[in-house]
Amino acid sequence: MRNVLLIVFFALFLPSVALGAAQPTGDKTIVAEGYGSSPQDALLQAKRSAVEEGIGVVLSSETEVENFMLKKDTVITQSFGAVRSYKVMKEEQKGSTWYVKISAVVSLDSITKDLMALKILLASMDKPRTMVLIQEENGQNVQSTITDYLQNKGFDLVDPAQAAALKDKDDPFIQKAVDGDPVAAAKLGAENGAEYVVVGSVRKSLMGGEVVKGTGMKSGQASLAVKVVNCSNGRIVATKTANGAAVHIADEVAMSQAAIKAAKTLMDKKLFEAIVKSFQDTVNNGANYDIVISGIKSYGLQKSATKILEDTEGVVSVTKRSFGDGKLELSVLFKGSVDAFCDRVDSKPVDNAKLLVTDVAGNRVAINLQQ
Repeated sequence: MRNVLLIVFFALFLPSVALGAAQPTGDKTIVAEGYGSSPQDALLQAKRSAVEEGIGVVLSSETEVENFMLKKDTVITQSFGAVRSYKVMKEEQKGSTWYVKISAVVSLDSITKDLMALKILLASMDKPRTMVLIQEENGQNVQSTITDYLQNKGFDLVDPAQAAALKDKDDPFIQKAVDGDPVAAAKLGAENGAEYVVVGSVRKSLMGGEVVKGTGMKSGQASLAVKVVNCSNGRIVATKTANGAAVHIADEVAMSQAAIKAAKTLMDKKLFEAIVKSFQDTVNNGANYDIVISGIKSYGLQKSATKILEDTEGVVSVTKRSFGDGKLELSVLFKGSVDAFCDRVDSKPVDNAKLLVTDVAGNRVAINLQQ
């Protein structure tokens, strides 16, 4: 049996922008509406609508055809841009649904250069807490530099003293996390109240050369490797490296200054943009949730349950991971918080049964199909 995978890309921009033209820059004021199970969820939907209307959307339609029969047609919407500021024009509750109307100023420029847009982005993410754990021999220069950088950008951080204390423990599990194991890093971060954890290590050394020869100065070198891990699912958000060099009359000072330079280079040019891009993608295009549905006793039931989730408002895509022993495991891309997702699927009917949310841990949701 042969599958043919056809991928078609569509680009839809504002009427005033010709297809294929350069992406517009600057600000645009948009009036947008949103609906949700709470005022916060409705506001988030309104912000997304403002972004999508102001920037346009790029549609990626992936169609899989088997034996000339349409097997799957998934449309994934991706939007770009950020809300620089907004004003709530109207907020009201209609039954169990909240309605919010806003006037939003959408920034088409890079969010990393706009602290107000970044502040709104972090608020839309419910201000996720981040923990920084960098292994560095004879010092904490890199950890302090990264921590200060994120704090200055408005990130909510786990107490740096608490993070430093963890590294002092002679615990193989902690060392495994710091060394970059995503599962260990995610678990360690979650245990300490973090949604994201920055882990990594720095290598420092001295290097001789003609530049410093005969001057009494020492050339310090530093190589830094860092990963950012989502604690709710163990997924790696970003993996980046950077190098730094500095000269000083004292060995330790030369190496410490080189480490600080490496950390600043990493944050300014690589890591920070990767973190923000991941956050922005989550807000604009949805977050991945791992869903486990128990009580699925037949192949037909798993198809019905999957279809119910696919038709749920806010769900962008549903991917089946496994099915067996009465359990169906899915990966769901959903535009909204995990609580909003649970509100929309809890008690939904599936054939002669209904879905009941039984447990939520991070981005993992356990559901039981009750007959």
